[in-house]
Amino acid sequence: MKGLAPLLKKELKEQFKTYRWLIVGGIFLLFGITTPLMFKYLPEILEFAGEQLTIIEIPPPTAVQSLSEYASTIGQIGILVAVLVAMGSIANELRHGTAIMTMSKPVSRLAFVSAKFIAMSLTFLGSMVLASIFCFAYTVWLIESADIQAFIGLNLLLGLFLVFCLAITLLFSSFFKSSLAAGGLALAVIVAQAGLAVLPRFGDYMPGKLLGWGNNLLTGNGESYWWALAITIGVICFCIYFAQRTLKHKDL
Repeated sequence: MKGLAPLLKKELKEQFKTYRWLIVGGIFLLFGITTPLMFKYLPEILEFAGEQLTIIEIPPPTAVQSLSEYASTIGQIGILVAVLVAMGSIANELRHGTAIMTMSKPVSRLAFVSAKFIAMSLTFLGSMVLASIFCFAYTVWLIESADIQAFIGLNLLLGLFLVFCLAITLLFSSFFKSSLAAGGLALAVIVAQAGLAVLPRFGDYMPGKLLGWGNNLLTGNGESYWWALAITIGVICFCIYFAQRTLKHKDL
C-alpha cells in the first residue's frame, strides 16, 4: 500500500484536530464511569425519590450486571457514534474535491481508505480501553470483584463489532458525496443485521452475535459464535477492498 504511513500520520492528526478522539473518548468514558455508579447508588436514589417508592425492593447489584450493562450501552451508543464519525470520512472529501488532491500524489487508493479506517479504529479502540478500565475499576471498588479475563474477551468482541460498523459506514461513504446518504444506508444495514441476528440458526452468523457472545463470557454460560467472528472479519476486509475499488472507478 503505497503511501500508507504518511496518510495514516495525516489521518491521526486529523482525529486530534477535529477533536474526534475527545468526543468519542468522552462519550465512552461517561458510560464507563456512570454505569457502576448507577448500579451502586440506585437504591439510595429511589429512597430519596419519595416514601411511596420504599416498597420497591432492589436486590444488591452484581459485577456481571454492571459490566454487561456497560457493554450493552456502548454497543448501542457506539453504533451511532461510529456512523456519525465515519459517514463523512470519504464523502466530504469527494464533495469538496480534496480527495483528488490527495490521490493525485504517489499514494494508492487502498492506502487512502486504509489510513482513514485505521485512524478511526484506533480512536474507537483507544476510547474503549480507557472507558473499560474505569468501568472495571469502579465495579470492583463499589460492587464486587469480577472476572477480568471474561471482561477483556467481552471488550475484544465489542471492539470488533464497532470496527465492523466503521467499515460498513466507510464503504457507503465511498459511494456518495453526501455524508447523510452514506450514514443513513450504513445505519440501515447495521440495524438490519441486528434484526437478523435474533433469528434462530441464521442469526448465529451475523456480526451482532458478537455482543451476545461477550455477555456469555461474563455469565460463564451460553454459546460461542466463531462463524460470526469469521464473517465479521471477512466483511470488514470486504468493505475496505470495495471502498478502494469504488474510488478507482469513480470520476473524482
